[in-house]
Amino acid sequence: MRVSTLILSVLATCTFASNVIKVDDVQYYFPSKVELTYNFDAIEPFPITVITLLDQFNISAWLNNTISDFLLRDDVYIREFSTSFYLQGFESAGFDGNTKSLLETFGANNIFWASPQNGSLLPDGPYFATVSGLHQAWRLYDDQTNSFVLPTVPSVDNINAYEVLPVKDTNPLGSLSIAVPSRLYYKPTPEQPLAGYRVAVKDQYAIKGLITTFGSRSYAMTYPPSNVTSAVIQNLIDLGAIIVGKTKLSLFANPLFTAAQWPDYSLPFNPRGDSYLIPGASSAGSGAAMAAYDWLDYSIGEDTGGSMRFPAALNGIYGIRSTKNSTNNTATHFGPFDVAGHFARDVDTFNYLGGVMYPDPGIKNYTKFPKRILFPQEYWENINPDYARACNDYVKQLEIFLGVKRTVIDTNYLWQRHSKQNTSLVDYFANLIPYVSGSNDFMVNFRKDYFEKFGSFPYVAVDKPSSSSLEPQNATLGQMGFSLQAEFQNFYRGSVLVPDKETCSEAIVVFPFNGNGGVPWYRDTNISYSQNGYAPALPGYISWNLLSVMNESPELTVPVGPIRYQSKISLVEEEYPAALEIQGASGCDMMLMNLVREVAYAWGYRKLSKQEARCIS
Repeated sequence: MRVSTLILSVLATCTFASNVIKVDDVQYYFPSKVELTYNFDAIEPFPITVITLLDQFNISAWLNNTISDFLLRDDVYIREFSTSFYLQGFESAGFDGNTKSLLETFGANNIFWASPQNGSLLPDGPYFATVSGLHQAWRLYDDQTNSFVLPTVPSVDNINAYEVLPVKDTNPLGSLSIAVPSRLYYKPTPEQPLAGYRVAVKDQYAIKGLITTFGSRSYAMTYPPSNVTSAVIQNLIDLGAIIVGKTKLSLFANPLFTAAQWPDYSLPFNPRGDSYLIPGASSAGSGAAMAAYDWLDYSIGEDTGGSMRFPAALNGIYGIRSTKNSTNNTATHFGPFDVAGHFARDVDTFNYLGGVMYPDPGIKNYTKFPKRILFPQEYWENINPDYARACNDYVKQLEIFLGVKRTVIDTNYLWQRHSKQNTSLVDYFANLIPYVSGSNDFMVNFRKDYFEKFGSFPYVAVDKPSSSSLEPQNATLGQMGFSLQAEFQNFYRGSVLVPDKETCSEAIVVFPFNGNGGVPWYRDTNISYSQNGYAPALPGYISWNLLSVMNESPELTVPVGPIRYQSKISLVEEEYPAALEIQGASGCDMMLMNLVREVAYAWGYRKLSKQEARCIS
């Protein structure tokens, strides 16, 4: 055992060739940045543990407990890092025979003792020692669901930017490797409550230093890496989050679900059931990654017409379409219906991010809850009975928790009574979505830029002919769309989701997620929506997913239990998730999250089961 006394400064930095090293069959990446400069006289990098020693009465027992705590709290730290130690602190802490015996028990071959200058200390945890000094250890995980398009790490040259993980794929199956830092390096504070939290971001948001694909190879080839970061993502970074990768989305965030509809970047795999079910709409990458990987803390998506709610429901996780403008993110490029949202696997972490993600002071943390449960019968009828039963069981729990009975409503009846119009909602507002969506110039500007650079037109739509037109939609149609939307909001906010000063929303609206009729939805199907005669809405009614879009109000997706089915893939009985949609009035995002958390506490299911390519249980 070699023991050395060092006097070092932890402020020094230099560069070292980025590398990948395998330790006991675990792959690691160590960045080029040197956290502490010293020649460790190493022919090859070796794992080492940095520990801060204080004036401990029984240093041997304390050290043993500290290593046990590292192994328990951190997936990056493994036992092999205790074969070498860098002990920082004061020699008066003691280095007795018991401590030496303990270190020998760990198999420690090298022990370095340093007295840092100016009281500067490295964060405790796993590192790699090289001839240049100490480097952080980032564990590499395989993206087995093919959810990511870019693995990312903070830039070495620019603290305000990110770069693509500079390693070749380490998986023999060819999937990307995602690097995550040790959790031991970070300690959340009031200023940085997300310090060290690992976050995946839908590749619709700009991040400084990285390209944005929007699910399009053509778009990726047209523009350089971004020199700015989207406000909603910058907010997370400022709060301490680590962006570990950008996730796949459908072509320009269109409502594309099946494998055949993802022409440029392949459809991710849903980890639920037999793993061949559809993972969702345009935020499928963020949803599948969140469901599959315990090493990922959060993923960020976006919802235009359902892209938060579809992946949340189909992957069995929590997700929310947020109130418009609530996350410092008015639009992400595809029009005024775009809003940010986040995914999580359990109510505690879901609420934790929600509590810090909303900079809008209008999003208050309500702890009193609505006293009415509105039950639109039209969205409960056209769905698999087993699926509806699981959702109805959750509504019964809501009734008990809130101390009220549901009120059955009919949205068309309420609309006709409110508006005096002798027509259905779906007919009256038939042109709202295309009029408003077509009023933004994102796609027109991209096609112009592509043509200027390549002299031809890009692939921009599935199952639609290419067009050489570079003219935007008539602005008058856009204004007509906004007028229709304002009329809908006047109705919905006055007759359905009425604001309340004490509970934020006078009522909540509940109905099953119905993207596919509550039956298994396979990735190789040619059917985009309804199966087995089920459809997302009864004739004459607006599709359930558009209500909160037009009202610009939050809608939370709650996993409510597994549905068993006989898989055509595995030929055995599998489970897929059922999900309930809960709506609140505009600005009631935190009220909905708090409500779902308190119901979970009351009924004893705070945590989802371990994610192993199977449904929640």
